[in-house]
Amino acid sequence: MKKVTKAIVLAAGRGTRFLPYTKACPKEMLPIVDTPSLQLIVEEILEAGIKDILMIISPDKKEIEKHFSVDNDFESFLKEHGKTDEAELIRKIGSMANVSYAYQLVANGSGSAVMLAKDFLNGEAGAVLNGDDIVYGKSATAQLAECYEKTGKTVIGVQQVEKSQIVKYGSINIVEKLDPRTFVINSIVEKPPVEKAPSFYAALGRYVISPDFFDFLAKTKVAKNGELQFTDALNIQAAEQNICAYDFEGKRYDVGDKLGYLKATVEYALRDQNLKEGFYDYLKTIVK
Repeated sequence: MKKVTKAIVLAAGRGTRFLPYTKACPKEMLPIVDTPSLQLIVEEILEAGIKDILMIISPDKKEIEKHFSVDNDFESFLKEHGKTDEAELIRKIGSMANVSYAYQLVANGSGSAVMLAKDFLNGEAGAVLNGDDIVYGKSATAQLAECYEKTGKTVIGVQQVEKSQIVKYGSINIVEKLDPRTFVINSIVEKPPVEKAPSFYAALGRYVISPDFFDFLAKTKVAKNGELQFTDALNIQAAEQNICAYDFEGKRYDVGDKLGYLKATVEYALRDQNLKEGFYDYLKTIVK
């Protein structure tokens, strides 16, 4: 099975949960300590051995393009002021990946966003990552790519959640267990009541789509709200040929949610060798 060499990041959302910040700044540029959450997602992709990345953004998110571009003037400025480490950091960000962009001009659904990547994938499988989710630990993208390379099927990244939390997610319907972490599934039930959830494995913003996925996306009907949904296309593919779900390792944070963002910021700060001691002492004083 051919390796996964391309990734798509869905980052066109308006970020209404983070207003007023997102009036002028993309939610994907929210800092986790000092690193934009979107850069952490790119680093996860690179850990999977993937360097070709297409970001689906809205036209007003030029800050994203600036962040991942080469900035020779800023590098020179930093070097002239003796900040060689900082200059090297800026150089690495500008050359870390082959990033290109497609613009979702209208907020017409995640399926429409993925459709913009058809030419980019050009008949190959591709990783798809939600720009609101970061995963700490082993690259979730690498794990899903390995699963795809073994099975040849579209793969959804999942983890078990508390029963009461499944109402927030898509719940997978398991047909067969291939190994302790890999499942064959035939549907995803969006935000089911607890008593109707087929499982408590939730889809958590990481996917690998097979080359024929766009055939199923083309069959997908626009929802009543006028949006073409990525999950609806996944459901059609799952019903016709079954797809896989992979229970990935790592701690996932929903940084599009205020509480999830705060948890990520605190926990990443506590992992930072330069911050953790002083920050931990500070937290102890306020928790009292």
